[in-house]
Amino acid sequence: MNKNIGAAFLGVAMLIPIVALAAEFRAGEQISLPASQSIQDDLYIAGGNVTSAGNVSGDAVAAGGSVLVSGTIGADLTAAGGTVTVLSDVADDVRVAGGTIIIQGAIGDDLLIGGGQITVGGRGIGGDVAIGGGTIRIEAPVSGNIKIGGGDVYLNAPVGGTVEFTGEKLTLGSGAVISGNLVYSAPKKATMEEGAVVRGETKYTENKAAGGASKRGLAAILSLALLGTLLSQFASALLFGLLFRRYATMLVEQAVAQPLLEMGRGLVIVIVLPVVSVLLFFTLIGVPLGALGLLSLVVVLLCAWIMVPIILGSIVYRKLSKSLAYEVSWKTILLGTALYILLGLIPIIGSLAQFALILLTLGVMLKLKWDIAKDWR
Repeated sequence: MNKNIGAAFLGVAMLIPIVALAAEFRAGEQISLPASQSIQDDLYIAGGNVTSAGNVSGDAVAAGGSVLVSGTIGADLTAAGGTVTVLSDVADDVRVAGGTIIIQGAIGDDLLIGGGQITVGGRGIGGDVAIGGGTIRIEAPVSGNIKIGGGDVYLNAPVGGTVEFTGEKLTLGSGAVISGNLVYSAPKKATMEEGAVVRGETKYTENKAAGGASKRGLAAILSLALLGTLLSQFASALLFGLLFRRYATMLVEQAVAQPLLEMGRGLVIVIVLPVVSVLLFFTLIGVPLGALGLLSLVVVLLCAWIMVPIILGSIVYRKLSKSLAYEVSWKTILLGTALYILLGLIPIIGSLAQFALILLTLGVMLKLKWDIAKDWR
């Protein structure tokens, strides 16, 4: 895995929408795949707390506040969450983004991780490893190369290739045997416990910058954060789209009917609500209302961010499939999420397109809420 880490994750984000039509999808607050069940195709699972104990023959994509994977995965595993724990074997690649990450199963090919506290154990990694994080501990044998951008890293396992590190502190444990080269940049030289071996060349570059930041380390962390953003937005949009499918379909239809008008409504919300809220702070009794107004703006923007993939994916999917009706499903939401994230990677024009989509979604939300309020009267 010699390519740039950021490019690799961009490729991952672009490939995610290309999924098999035969797949199992599950979503909910507390969602699980019991050990007694097996999935013969791909599995897409999202929720507050996610547990996958059954065996999956194809790819698995899991997103949630807490994610636990204890059943074997026959292809790739992609997961994101506050806490992600992988206890089972994965036949191919593993891509994980989260706060606390624990890997204990055997991995057939590459491992890519971005998180805060990371522990990699188990029987071994068959390919390369790329990690961006804070505290990192690697105690599983790695057949390929390792690239790390992080804070405090402890490597205590055999490595078949080269180790590249940029960060604050590197420690090679007694079980560390690096067959290739060791290339690293840090404020101080690496600590080598008795028994640690580097069979290739060692190249050290002193880096006194606070936090041990570097372009490569930062690129790894940002790229993995991009994957985490994609998965978290997808999970949120999916839960809303499936639980409120009728409302989601109305959002799409209304957005297509009068897009410019809805964007205008959204622009009014973005301009008027914060202005009025700030003005209320200049009156004694208006302070609570002003704070409520600003809080409301944050909430509606968050809701729009969640609903944008529903609208975008449904419209694009209808164009691609040449269907007569707009569809709201896990396929369209996944497509919309990936497209929205990729727009953010395009300088200026992409950001403007994202902003226009947010305005469109805000306007549609306001229109539907107003229609519901009129019906109640």
